[in-house]
Amino acid sequence: MQDKRRISLPVEFMKDRKIKTFIFEDLGFPIKLINVPMKKEFGEWYIDINMNKLMLVVLDALVHKPIPLTGDELSFIRSYLQMTSTEFGRAFGVTHAAVLKWESGENRLSPPLELCIRLYVLDHLSAKDAEFRALYKELSLEKLSKSDQPRKIHPLAVDATMEDLKIAL
Repeated sequence: MQDKRRISLPVEFMKDRKIKTFIFEDLGFPIKLINVPMKKEFGEWYIDINMNKLMLVVLDALVHKPIPLTGDELSFIRSYLQMTSTEFGRAFGVTHAAVLKWESGENRLSPPLELCIRLYVLDHLSAKDAEFRALYKELSLEKLSKSDQPRKIHPLAVDATMEDLKIAL
C-alpha cells in the first residue's frame, strides 16, 4: 500500500495577493486587469485567473469594441478561432496575404468586412439572435468608417475581482 501523505510547503513558498491593476500583454495586445489575484510559488509571481475565461471575455469585448480592431486584435481573434490566415481569408472572401496585411497594420479592414468578422465571432460564441441584432445596432458601419484616428492601442480592461471575469467599465 502506498503512503499518500500530504506535503505542506513553508509559508515563504506559497503567497497570495491582489494587484489593483496589471497590464497583461500575453495575448498580443495590452489588457488592463483590475483586482487581479496573484500567486507566488517558488519565488515566481503569476496571475491566478482562468486563462480560458479571460480569452472568452476578451473576445467578447473585441466584438463590442466601439472603434476599429487593430491588427494584433485581429490576429488574436484568428488564433482563438484556430484558423490559418488562408482559412480566415477564405471565410471572408480574401487572400491569406490580405489577412497578413491587416494583422501587420499595413492595410485596414473595410467597415463592412469588419462588421462581418465581428458577427462571425459572435456566431462562434453561440450568441442568441437578440445579441446579433444588438451588436448590429451598436456598431453601425457609419461609426466604424468615421473612426479615422490612427490605430492607437486602447487597452481593454478586465475586472478579475470575482472568479467570473468581466469587462471593467
